[in-house]
Amino acid sequence: MKIGFVGCGSAGRPLAVGWRDAGHEIGAIITGSAAEAVAVIGAGTANGTLDDADVVVFATPDDALAGAASQHRLRKDQVAVHLSGSHPSTVLAPTGARTAGLHPLRAFASVQVSVAGLSGTYFFVEGEAADVAESLARDLGGIAARITTEQKALYHAGASMAANYIVALFARACGMFEDAGVEPEAASAALMGLARGALNNVEQVGPAKGLTGPVARGEVDVIEAHLAAVDEKTRALMVPLIEATIPLAIQKGTLSDEAAARIRALY
Repeated sequence: MKIGFVGCGSAGRPLAVGWRDAGHEIGAIITGSAAEAVAVIGAGTANGTLDDADVVVFATPDDALAGAASQHRLRKDQVAVHLSGSHPSTVLAPTGARTAGLHPLRAFASVQVSVAGLSGTYFFVEGEAADVAESLARDLGGIAARITTEQKALYHAGASMAANYIVALFARACGMFEDAGVEPEAASAALMGLARGALNNVEQVGPAKGLTGPVARGEVDVIEAHLAAVDEKTRALMVPLIEATIPLAIQKGTLSDEAAARIRALY
């Protein structure tokens, strides 16, 4: 299969190397830094033609996808794929080709490190040409999973919650430790170990069984003390988190409906 690129940055380059190593031919690479991309990938033609490509990967920044699609008219027998987690495949409809979204659920670092990490990565695909996207994901050693085009934004919100908002929560937890007199380095190291342990529990037994802490144990007095100890902004952050934890604790079987009602009465 011959694969062309429109845009080829931090995500496009390691994918191109992976597809090259899997036996695909890298065709035209159309971008302002095309010559550099060709040198890094070790294949491709800088700013050549997309006419002979079977698949054209739009690896531009998300906010440039619509504009790029409108500038590159493809044939109906070609496939246009983008790598965005937030945009549906239909953003590429102006190309005239069959379209698909192929979102690698990972952060990309250097090309060498990223290529090494492609195997086992989840690639979430959707669109009319999802079958082609699935094949491309598997060729990289990835795990292909389908999502619905209509719920792409919901999917991306979930990814952001797991990868981004958890970082913000960790930063706030570190700040609370520091306000309690813990040195910053000790706070970060200690909480990192705690957070890793919690995620390991989830990986081993799932969210409900892996849940620990005062909500899981129904410790109303402890939760009341927590809410009294924090400032208003942190309280406003904690309350919906407590509320989201209650159903998990009930599912685990360690929190009664009565205790849940007593917790909710605190806010």
